[in-house]
Amino acid sequence: MDLQEERPAYVMFEMRAVEDRAATIKNGYYSTKDAEYALITPPYSKDCVEMECAVWLKKNDDDERNGRIPASWRDKWRQAYDAWKSGQELPLDGHPIKGWGVISPAQQANLLQVGVKTVQDLAAANDEGLRRIGMGAVDLKNRATAWLKAESGPGKAAQEIASLKADNVRQAATIKQLVDTVEELKAMLPKRVDRDKIAA
Repeated sequence: MDLQEERPAYVMFEMRAVEDRAATIKNGYYSTKDAEYALITPPYSKDCVEMECAVWLKKNDDDERNGRIPASWRDKWRQAYDAWKSGQELPLDGHPIKGWGVISPAQQANLLQVGVKTVQDLAAANDEGLRRIGMGAVDLKNRATAWLKAESGPGKAAQEIASLKADNVRQAATIKQLVDTVEELKAMLPKRVDRDKIAA
């Protein structure tokens, strides 16, 4: 599996009441009709494009025919739309971040907030995605990559190694901070002894 492959946009659907202009004119008062809308959010983005479903589905067919999106994306989106129409929960394309036991609930919430909904999305995060995730993004991406490799074959040790590497980096930073603090205290010690002698 190529962990660096481009990921499709997330899509949610909703029914909205929109003006039925012909009925408004005919009736002489504001009239509405139901309209299906697709809410499309690219991975690692908070931007959301909203389109009527019929227009969006036709655009997907055209984009696939012209090579702008893979057929697999169009098919997944069509299946998601059909599932929504039949009242089913929309399937995620991959293992959900929510409930992924490798990271803390706070990390899960942060990833979901920036639009990373699956472990596969995290493993495939590009520079823009990592920037949006913020501090610790590379470590999270490494964990996702190692976890997916461990899940897709032997070598559960890959996850442990990624975790140990992250621990080593954190420990090295803590040790450096402690050494710096000890050096600062050493530098202050003779000055204090000299002051105590003068006071006596």
